[in-house]
Amino acid sequence: MAAENVKSFFIAIDPARHRDQLILPRQFTNRYPDLLGSCVILRDLGGRLWHIEVIRSEDRIILTTGWSDFFSHHSLMFGYMVIFEYRGASTFLTSILDHSACEIHMGDPGGSSSTSQPLPSFQITMSAPRFCHRCIFVPGTFASTNLPRFVNDVQIHDAAGRVWQIGVDSRANGVVRRFARGWAEFYTTKNIRPGDTCVFSLINGDVPAFNVFKVAVGGGEQTML
Repeated sequence: MAAENVKSFFIAIDPARHRDQLILPRQFTNRYPDLLGSCVILRDLGGRLWHIEVIRSEDRIILTTGWSDFFSHHSLMFGYMVIFEYRGASTFLTSILDHSACEIHMGDPGGSSSTSQPLPSFQITMSAPRFCHRCIFVPGTFASTNLPRFVNDVQIHDAAGRVWQIGVDSRANGVVRRFARGWAEFYTTKNIRPGDTCVFSLINGDVPAFNVFKVAVGGGEQTML
């Protein structure tokens, strides 16, 4: 699907705010105010359809009745990322990323089992010569395999739902060389330090978008920034 035809948004889950209802992002609803009816359908990657009631309050669009069932069935936890891709007729295809940036698939429409499929990613330890607070170098193999050539910028979707625009510098052949403009602000705001190891997980390749995870000291647990 061409990037310009994709209507999508991302939600970083906080159970305290999202267990019973979900307010859709203003950036999406302001751009497409008449897109949705009084009910939406969420299709998960197991093929199950979830019918969710929609209410409008002032300028907000809120998923209500039926959302808590979707939330519970998929065992959504703090820091999980739910991606909504609009497919027409008030229907969204949903996918879910867990704390390790793996995409969760329900085993069947009844949800009896689940597996995870890793997303394309690369890992960087913030130390010389591959670290600078002003830029981060992207491994050439990853960039040439997973990123479009001659792009001007990429996005980072953080745990709070903010989208960061990061300018890129490319090689002569168009392969992305490093993340530059905007990286310093992300680095400082997220309190990244020399010696930290971060995983950059690609969640959308047409318009490149990443989640960034900090790896705990000693490895293992990852926290989305």
